[in-house]
Amino acid sequence: MKHWRWWLIAVLLAVSWLALAQAESAQEAVVRRYVQAWNDDDVEAFLALASHDARTYRRDRDDEGLVGASIAGANAGERARFYRGAFAKRPHVRVDIVQMQAVDDIVMSRERVSGGADGKVADELTVYQVRDRKICNVWHVKRRSR
Repeated sequence: MKHWRWWLIAVLLAVSWLALAQAESAQEAVVRRYVQAWNDDDVEAFLALASHDARTYRRDRDDEGLVGASIAGANAGERARFYRGAFAKRPHVRVDIVQMQAVDDIVMSRERVSGGADGKVADELTVYQVRDRKICNVWHVKRRSR
């Protein structure tokens, strides 16, 4: 009779461990909401998910450096103007998260980008830094068109 209790405890611990291992981190949830706001064409929600001093970096075209210069303003006003302009452009590209991994405040996302003017689909590696439930840095590390 005592053996079934130990088996029950072992099973419950295993199930709990699996649930924790599969649980999405708070940082990943912020990134998912940020990408969803982009896809929903909701510029206000998109901007609200970023810190006041958030920066976005695009990879240099020469492919020598890991990341290039900041593309989205040094302050909240410049960032808002940049993204309001980007949201106004058509067609508006769609970003689908294929896979994510988080370690502390860093979230690495493999994304599929589609719907651009060239009609191509691209795979992209993007790194997000999330602090206090806000995106504070975005690095577009690598992009490969199909």
